[in-house]
Amino acid sequence: MGALEEVRDLAESVAGRRDLRLWDVELGGGRGNSVVRVYVDSEEGVDLDTVAEISQELSRGLDLRDPFPGRYVLEVSSPGLERNLKRPEHFSASVGKKVTMKTKRALNGGSHRIDGLIRSAGTVAVQIELDGANEHGEPQVEVPYDQVKTARTVFEWQSQ
Repeated sequence: MGALEEVRDLAESVAGRRDLRLWDVELGGGRGNSVVRVYVDSEEGVDLDTVAEISQELSRGLDLRDPFPGRYVLEVSSPGLERNLKRPEHFSASVGKKVTMKTKRALNGGSHRIDGLIRSAGTVAVQIELDGANEHGEPQVEVPYDQVKTARTVFEWQSQ
């Protein structure tokens, strides 16, 4: 098991004990100077006290397992209002939210960029209701996950 998988396994366990969902784990930095980013979430959001508790427990667990050579920095947070969508479960959890994405090949009437609302998310593709109909007059597009280059939700301020 690689270091990233070991962190993911430990983080899923720690988050699960608190009825939280592990959103993502990222590994950055260089050899001997790693940065481990862990993102946790729940339907109600995540407060700072919970983030601190998870950070302490993860840190203890990582110190025992020691998956990284040298030093590392652990960062634990929520995925934020505008969150990256990488896996099918991310898209499923974001149904009804506005999204912007870039695709590996042109899908939206010749464009690599798609902006719209996630209508549904299956196991192989996501349905996006477009902000404006594409050049063929289609109000939505199906995007296979293997064609998604980047995707993130877009937070919209509600005017009063």
